[in-house]
Amino acid sequence: MNMKIREILAALAVSALCGCTDYLDVVPDNIATIEMAFNNRANAEKYLATCYSRIPLYGNQHENPGLTAGNDIWYYTMEDHYFSNTWAFGIANGLQNVSDPINNYWDGIKGGKPLYQAIRDCNIFIENVSDRSRVTDLNETDRRRWIAEAKTLKAYYHFYLFQLYGPIPIVDVNLPISATEEEVRIKRDKVEIVVNYIVNLINEAAEDLPLKIQNEATEMGRLTQPAALAIKAKTLLLAASPLFNGNTDYANFKDWDGEPYFPQEYSSNKWKLAADACEEAINIAIEAGHRLYNFGEESLTKLPDELMQSMNVRQAVTERFNSELIWGCGKSHTRDLQCHCQPRLAAYQIEKEYTCRGMYAPTLDIAEMFYSSNGVPIEEDKEWIDSNDYSERYQVATATEENKYFVKEGYQTAKLNLNREPRFYGTLGFDGSSWYGHGKNNPDDMYYLEAKKGQVSGQSSLALYSITGYYAKKLIYYKNIISETSEVIEEYPFPIVRLADLYLMYAEALNEATENGEFVPAAVYTNIDIVRKRSGLEGVVDSWKKYSTNPNKPSTKEGMREIIRKERQIELALEGVRYHDLRRWGDAMEAYNRPISGCNVKARSNERQKFYTTTILNDKLTRRSFSYKHYFYPIPKSVLDKNKNLVQNPEWR
Repeated sequence: MNMKIREILAALAVSALCGCTDYLDVVPDNIATIEMAFNNRANAEKYLATCYSRIPLYGNQHENPGLTAGNDIWYYTMEDHYFSNTWAFGIANGLQNVSDPINNYWDGIKGGKPLYQAIRDCNIFIENVSDRSRVTDLNETDRRRWIAEAKTLKAYYHFYLFQLYGPIPIVDVNLPISATEEEVRIKRDKVEIVVNYIVNLINEAAEDLPLKIQNEATEMGRLTQPAALAIKAKTLLLAASPLFNGNTDYANFKDWDGEPYFPQEYSSNKWKLAADACEEAINIAIEAGHRLYNFGEESLTKLPDELMQSMNVRQAVTERFNSELIWGCGKSHTRDLQCHCQPRLAAYQIEKEYTCRGMYAPTLDIAEMFYSSNGVPIEEDKEWIDSNDYSERYQVATATEENKYFVKEGYQTAKLNLNREPRFYGTLGFDGSSWYGHGKNNPDDMYYLEAKKGQVSGQSSLALYSITGYYAKKLIYYKNIISETSEVIEEYPFPIVRLADLYLMYAEALNEATENGEFVPAAVYTNIDIVRKRSGLEGVVDSWKKYSTNPNKPSTKEGMREIIRKERQIELALEGVRYHDLRRWGDAMEAYNRPISGCNVKARSNERQKFYTTTILNDKLTRRSFSYKHYFYPIPKSVLDKNKNLVQNPEWR
């Protein structure tokens, strides 16, 4: 395909449905040529909307591998009459392949967006809008802003590809029509070249982006300085992480010239660069007015403290364009996700098979991950160990008045579900748990889940149920109402990055930049503690000193590494972040080769203890094996056949 045809097709792409903001959720007029696309401000802005339209929908299970490709959630089946989830969930089941890859972001098929087409769109936009003889009715301030947005989007698309595929070809400018066949056959660039390119592109663009969106009615979701600097910070953090920083496992992964794609020498300075970038992003975000979400302040609703704290982490995700959201992607198609998560809370909802599916099921790995109410891991909480609550965590106990805002008083549930931190209850639903909202906003009159077989929330047929006995409460907006006569499901911009993520990124980078033997910098504690405080937990040092069997863990770099990684997995649970974190830390093989476990959801209401018998959901014959090659996606074989200059990722055949 020659370049002229490519440009025409890129222009025709303006008619694609955009998905970044309410403002951009429009169908622009067809524009037949590049000349028409940039002959006035209105058409040029529509082309900018096309550049935004390629952003992966983070709230769409098909497009976001972080939601379903790991072991965070599990489904009772891959596909049946009600739904097909062979996309990202297929990766979790070991179906990734070379001939027809799942989540193919290289070509834009099988649940992937065409990100190289997105980069070409950005290049076309930048080239034309940078020409002062084009779009003559565009003022200089907006011209600079729009170019900066397109540059940042181009950097972001390179980052997204880099995160999935590792070293990738950089496409800084589109090839001319006169390009030779060999010039068209681009090569993969080395890791450090890719990282530097992304960072430099954002550095060029950031100053011309607005500090914050002024016209909130029409522009929410467009890029700002905090969003751009957050992408830069994420890029540098990824580059500093074990997967890329001196990873000798990839010493033999080389280009055709015999040079390794991955840097083979570890550099602590990369962590310093990441820390500086995180600090810069946090400072500019605070200057722009971003702050950690507070349910009481933003909703003007007064609840008991512990219930309020559980709502903080839930609404930080689902409250539209709240103060914590640095960048999120429009409505992000979260209706379908919310319907998959929504359990049946009342008998009449049994008939609501398209809105109350309740089958997006968090695993026991996720349920065990959260802290105790003392703010330390349950396996090292002295009180849990001394009372045998940890060793007997799947034994049934009766919820008391002390638990009433989270578990129905007098209800018998597993000890695992009692006396946990507020984020556990804001993130997960389970047998006997409360469900604030959904039309019941009185804390003394809430819905409660009953999740055993035959009960309202439990398995009632062969389809549409949680296979683990847990539910993803965090991803459902609390004001949704599914009544006998109407359904109100409000979509929200799924977070690409929020402020709590930046705080924890900063804590991680600062800790890793510390030389072995040095004291952990005070700022490490400060940044992790500000996130914990929002959920009603004491600071790390005090919590471990008072309650942990390892009270000195926070005093060492290694101890804080473990704490920070756990904190990230808890705070950002079910948001698609853990999948990428485990990969960049090099922990994915250990985590993803464990059996997938859940409760015995076939147990009935009179079989309370049987319900909490741990059940393996993927046996040895079907369990996927996460190996070395799965750290990166394969380049499609069809692409390699056309371009012999590209080298396939290791072990993919």
